[in-house]
Amino acid sequence: MPEHPWIQLVAVQMKLELEAYFSREAFAAKIGEIMDKVCRTIDPGVPALVVFPEDAGLMLVLAGMEKRLRRAAGIARGIEAAVRALFFPALYHRVRHRLQWVPALFYTRRKAIASSYFDVFSNAARSCGVYLVAGSVLLPPFAVEDGRVAWWRRPLAPALHNTAFLFGPDGKVIGKQDKVHLIELEREEALHLDPGSLSSLRVYETELGRLGIAICLDGFQDPVVEALEEQGADILVQPSANPKPWSPEQQWDWLNGSYRRVAVERRFRYAVNPMMTGSIWELEFYGQSAIVAQEGAAGGPALGYAALGPMPGFLAVAGSDSAEEIVAVKVPHPRRQSSTVTDSPS
Repeated sequence: MPEHPWIQLVAVQMKLELEAYFSREAFAAKIGEIMDKVCRTIDPGVPALVVFPEDAGLMLVLAGMEKRLRRAAGIARGIEAAVRALFFPALYHRVRHRLQWVPALFYTRRKAIASSYFDVFSNAARSCGVYLVAGSVLLPPFAVEDGRVAWWRRPLAPALHNTAFLFGPDGKVIGKQDKVHLIELEREEALHLDPGSLSSLRVYETELGRLGIAICLDGFQDPVVEALEEQGADILVQPSANPKPWSPEQQWDWLNGSYRRVAVERRFRYAVNPMMTGSIWELEFYGQSAIVAQEGAAGGPALGYAALGPMPGFLAVAGSDSAEEIVAVKVPHPRRQSSTVTDSPS
């Protein structure tokens, strides 16, 4: 039996705001404000998992470029302005490692990006005493030594992945997951990222149970889900960023992600699916964050996505598809003998 009979699951529906990425201080303030709300929401005596959405660290590449980028009319112009600002170092990495311009830009800024990302989220996990999946960030692979990602050293390869990192309550990095299945925007259309491999997928043992991370589209892909299931994951973590309107059709499609894996296929006990909202230039994100269980909450209100109505299995759903929200529940530990979500203590 687990040491504590209850756990807490928290999905951070984060609103993307360009101003939060123009400096390390602005990013720290943004994440700090969110974590203050989380800390006030959860019970400090019960183990908690906090999950940020996909791309939470994406725009850290823009730090220090406020004046240049405020005048940019769209993403393409913004990328051009950033490349011009770092033209010669980006050109060096482009030629040496045979990278496209966008990966070369991120590779050039990797130390600044990593320093902000790891310091801010490590402090966030430690200050609130929670397990934390810090959304995702675009970085090359680095060695991990005693719970620290050695970003100040040479990367293990000149690749660029969409990677989510898991932090423990002590602020140390427990593990990571690279996104395996990339959307068109992440491939040739714009970012030219490198996909992760199925063989690198890992499930991480924590006091909350075994955590498996499937970044956004990966949660819809059977090979990824099956790999996590085979390793005994109890909780599926699906950080997401949906760059499409939250239409009824999109909501129906979204049911094929973590909701289907838990409430329909019953592969995992719980799922946490935080969504990014907000916009960067013409790129807009929409979605309702959700927490799902195999059985749903006995005696609780029936919940579901806005246009679809209540469905069994939803424990909590964000009230908006465009605002910033904290979605949290207290549930029985996944290793408890009883499998029914009932009478959670307040």
